[in-house]
Amino acid sequence: MPEGGGERAAGAGAPDAAASSDAAAVSSGVALSSGVVADSGAAAASGAAASSGAAAASSLPASRELPLFAELPELAGQVPWRPLAHAPTPVVPCAAIEGYLGRGGVWVKRDDVISPLYGGNKVRRFEFLLADAERRGARTLVTVGGIASTQVTATALFGRALGFAVTAVLFDQPITRFGRRALLTDAASGAELVHGGGYATTAVRAIRALRRADRPYFILPGASSALPCLGYVDAMLELAEQVRRGEAPRPDRIVVASGTGGTLAGLALGAAMLGWPTTVVGVRITERIASNRALVRYEIGSMKRLLARRAPRFTRRRLPAARFTIDHRAIGPGYGAPTPASIAAIPEVERLIGVPGEVTYSAKALAALREIGREHPGETILLWQTLSSARPALAAGAAALPPAFARYFEGDVAC
Repeated sequence: MPEGGGERAAGAGAPDAAASSDAAAVSSGVALSSGVVADSGAAAASGAAASSGAAAASSLPASRELPLFAELPELAGQVPWRPLAHAPTPVVPCAAIEGYLGRGGVWVKRDDVISPLYGGNKVRRFEFLLADAERRGARTLVTVGGIASTQVTATALFGRALGFAVTAVLFDQPITRFGRRALLTDAASGAELVHGGGYATTAVRAIRALRRADRPYFILPGASSALPCLGYVDAMLELAEQVRRGEAPRPDRIVVASGTGGTLAGLALGAAMLGWPTTVVGVRITERIASNRALVRYEIGSMKRLLARRAPRFTRRRLPAARFTIDHRAIGPGYGAPTPASIAAIPEVERLIGVPGEVTYSAKALAALREIGREHPGETILLWQTLSSARPALAAGAAALPPAFARYFEGDVAC
């Protein structure tokens, strides 16, 4: 279970700090008492979350034009959507890391800057997903993810900005500085955090969270279901507009970190709709059972069926087969586990986007990009950046965590 998020209502129809400073933040803000949020920190956390929620709401765009709705106008009234992204995002050469890559002709699509609240590849999906939650009258978003899940952080920040309560059940993964900061950010947002442990106990605790939540809406790990993944069909159409304007060449190959495969599936379907011969490469960052060709094909098929139901003109198109592949080499020991190549890539991510990378997603994608670029020297390659370069500030007193998470801040971490 990787990356965090999904779809469907249940009921309601600043760079990473060093390990020592992380621990200091916890000791100053966490009281280890019973309950989901430590009692002695709850009042401060609640006040900080309320004020940060108001500020977060002000960072959301009032409106934006969606290329997907321009392509299929009937969708505009048929699928839920609300603006969250500041798009189009820039597409620029990877000039800062040409030495690391060993070549030029590599570009990056900067979805890391898609929102001043929190960037990355969940924002486009949440434009559909959270609009659906609002339409269904949900009050609480319930989700599942790893300790360092960017999807959980995005759910917490955007959910709270839109007035939802948020509960996140977190399963164990190797702890890193990025993971520690993710936990503190999740808590500072005002989200309720539940320690899931292993995958089986996480599933049980997620069911319990759904049962006790007020008008819950469940977001699957990775947010990888048909409706939210339309966000990356739209993103590919956005890239096509940038190519037409001469901002970048059409890529022969697109490389993207891939957990549950929703971003990969959306980009591949979007490329097929454009008639591009581009191959989209998903760099697998989680277990093969959750990240494989069969699941990506299913996600593409689900989106095609959704579009056919809601936009009749889509059914009249004869689309070429979606061109995608999954690169399995970067995963190493497993989800969130450091590898020598990913550790070496962390500072290269910072050279590219201005903040350090992390070993779960961005560094492994960059390490894979390096190898893919060497294997295809004559191709124009584009990296789709899915990490957030916006790092929310950790307000004093907002780092109230349940006692089960205290062990994640014990001792030093390697990266």
